[in-house]
Amino acid sequence: MSFITVLPEGVLGAVAATAGLAGETAGHAGQVLGAGAVVPPGGPTEEVGIANVGRIQSHVAQVSSMLALAGVIKGLYGVSGGTAAETYLVSDAANDAGIVASIGGLV
Repeated sequence: MSFITVLPEGVLGAVAATAGLAGETAGHAGQVLGAGAVVPPGGPTEEVGIANVGRIQSHVAQVSSMLALAGVIKGLYGVSGGTAAETYLVSDAANDAGIVASIGGLV
């Protein structure tokens, strides 16, 4: 026989941590854009050529986009976990009420 123990309160705590990570990830997306803005302008005498500046800016945009989307996905994961935990709590309360009502009728 196996028993499954679910701790919705723990899941809700993890959801809060996930929301924090989602916000942190979104912040890193902004940091990437800031870092990309300091790429020196290219030129034949510059260390970074004109072609490379374009590539760097393209990579900056891609990385920032990926981080922003990762933040959204983390946020949705947190919402999903929170919904599951709350649903479990409501279901558990309904089951408890049903059991108490059925036992109360027998006593």
